[in-house]
Amino acid sequence: MKRHIPTFEQFVLEATDADGFNPATASQEDVKVAEIKSVEELIPGKEYILTIDGNSTPDMMYAGVTDGYHIFNEEDHNAEPKTFTDEELAKIVADNGVTQVNM
Repeated sequence: MKRHIPTFEQFVLEATDADGFNPATASQEDVKVAEIKSVEELIPGKEYILTIDGNSTPDMMYAGVTDGYHIFNEEDHNAEPKTFTDEELAKIVADNGVTQVNM
């Protein structure tokens, strides 16, 4: 009995998952979903791009609110968390400074 063992390329090309992710066509670039219009739209565990005073910081994971501070951690945990009060984050959101991305 002869069995067909796919090559690496065949395996990767057939590896599209239920969400449509295909590693053969994937890129490292984040796909922007939408600018957040209110602080209430933030979802813990989701990735965002923060733009403050014209400086963008990609790969920021929203951790939620602790002791009245909204916390964003860098995806790779190499940087200090960014924390904002309700008022600070509301201003950043009003300035279109928080954009959700697909991971």
